[in-house]
Amino acid sequence: MKTPRDDSLKAEEHNGPTSMNRLLYNLLLHTVVAPFLAAYYVPRILFTGKYRRSLGGKLGRLPADFQPERLKRPRIWFHAVSVGEAVALAPLVAAMAELIPQAGIVISTGTETGQAKAAESIPGADGLFYLPLDFPSFVNRVVGRIRPDLFVLMETELWPNLIHSLKAGGAKVALANGRISDRSFPRYKRLRNFFAPTLRQMDLFLMASELDGSRIAEMGAPRDRIHVTGNTKFDAALGRIPVEAEVGLREMFDLAPTAQVLVAGSTHPGEHEIVLDAFRKLREKFPDLILILVPRHVEKTPLVLAAMNKRGLDPPFLRSSADTGGKRNGRHVIVVDRTGELFGMFSLASAVFIGGSLVPKGGQNILEPAAWGKMVLFGPSMEDFRDARDMLVPTGAGIEVSGTDDLVERLDGILSDPQTSTVAGGKGRDEIFRHVGSSGKNAELLKRFVPLADASGEATSTDDRSSLDLLIERE
Repeated sequence: MKTPRDDSLKAEEHNGPTSMNRLLYNLLLHTVVAPFLAAYYVPRILFTGKYRRSLGGKLGRLPADFQPERLKRPRIWFHAVSVGEAVALAPLVAAMAELIPQAGIVISTGTETGQAKAAESIPGADGLFYLPLDFPSFVNRVVGRIRPDLFVLMETELWPNLIHSLKAGGAKVALANGRISDRSFPRYKRLRNFFAPTLRQMDLFLMASELDGSRIAEMGAPRDRIHVTGNTKFDAALGRIPVEAEVGLREMFDLAPTAQVLVAGSTHPGEHEIVLDAFRKLREKFPDLILILVPRHVEKTPLVLAAMNKRGLDPPFLRSSADTGGKRNGRHVIVVDRTGELFGMFSLASAVFIGGSLVPKGGQNILEPAAWGKMVLFGPSMEDFRDARDMLVPTGAGIEVSGTDDLVERLDGILSDPQTSTVAGGKGRDEIFRHVGSSGKNAELLKRFVPLADASGEATSTDDRSSLDLLIERE
C-alpha cells in the first residue's frame, strides 16, 4: 500500500536534492568555490599555460567541431575524470557499442591528460569534450545541447547540479565501476544528508566490490538499484597488452633481452628518493641493473633530477631525448618524462614498484604490471586499489613493502631468483583472467536503460524535456 512517505520519496527523487540542500550548495559554489577556483586557475593559465585547453570546456563550451544536435539516438554520455578512469572506461564503451551499435556515444573528461588517454583508447567516440564545472549555467548549457538518454559516471563523482540537470532532461543516470575509498567514506558518511537525495535520483549503481556496494547504500543509495559487477580495470589491463611494445622499447633504450630492469611507476615526491636509495643499494649486488623511473606527474621530473644529483648519481637518460635521436650510452637510469607510456614500460621489467603507496595517496594501478606477468611491489597506502591488492598478494605476485630497506630486500629476492619470480608473476596474470568480464556485465545492465530507436533514428521512449528547457531559461 502506498503511503505519504512513498509519495515524498518519489517527489524527492524527481526533484533531486532538497531545495534547501541545493540552495546552500549553489550559494557555497558562487561565494566560496568560485573565488577559490579563480585564484587557482588564473595564475596557472597566465604564467604556465596549464589548463588553457580545458578552460572553455569547464565553462560549459563544447568544441567547435562537435555538433551534439546531429548525434543519432539513443545517446549515451560517459564521464571519466582522468587517465585511470579513461582506461577503465574503454572496455565498457566497447561492450556497449557491440550491444547497441546504433548508439551515439560521447565522452567527457575532467583533465587534459584524461582527454588525451580517452582519445587514444576510445577512438570510435562520436564526441569528446571536458565536463563543465558544476555551476548550473555551465551544466545546463551542455546538457541542453547533448540531451543524453543515458549518462554514465565512472567510479564515484557526485555532482548535484549536473545530476539534477540530467534528470530534468529525462536522462537515466548510472554509476559504473563504483568505488568508495577508505579515505573518502568517512567524509561521505558525515555528509549523508547532503548526498542521499542526489543518490536517490540515480537509476543504477554498478559497484566494483561488495564493500563498495554496502558503503554506497550507507550513503543513501537505494539498495534495489545496487549491483556488484566487478572492476572493468581487470578487462582493461588484459585488453591493452601491445605485443610489439617490448621490442621497440628495447631498441630505443639499447637494452639486451637479458638485462635486469626495475620499473618504478607513478612515483610521487617522497617516493622518488626511496626508489633512488634502493637502486643505489641494489647496484652493489647487481651492477648492471637498469632503473626506469616514471613519475606520476611529468612536471615533477626536475625533482627527480635534483634527487639524483643530491645522491651523486650520474644524469639520467631522458625518454624525450630519444625523439631527437638521443642514445642511452650506458646510463643506468632512464627517466620517462612523457605521459601515457608507463604501461608499455612494464614489458621491460624484471620487477615493478608502483608509487602513490609509500606516501598517503591511496595507491596507483597495480593491475597493469600484473597483466604483463610481472611481480609488483607497493607500499601500505593502497586504499584506492584494495581489490587489486587483495587479489594479487595471495598469489605471490603482489608484495607490500614498508620503506627503503624492505624494498631492497624484496627486490634482491626477485632479481636473485628470476625463474621463481616469473612463475609468481604468471599466477597473478592468471588471477586477473579469472576476474575479467565486468564490462560485459555492466553493459547488459546499462542496456536496460537505453531506449530503442525507431526507423527515423529517434529514440522511441525519450522523456519530455520541458523541465530542462525551463532550467536553461532560468539561467
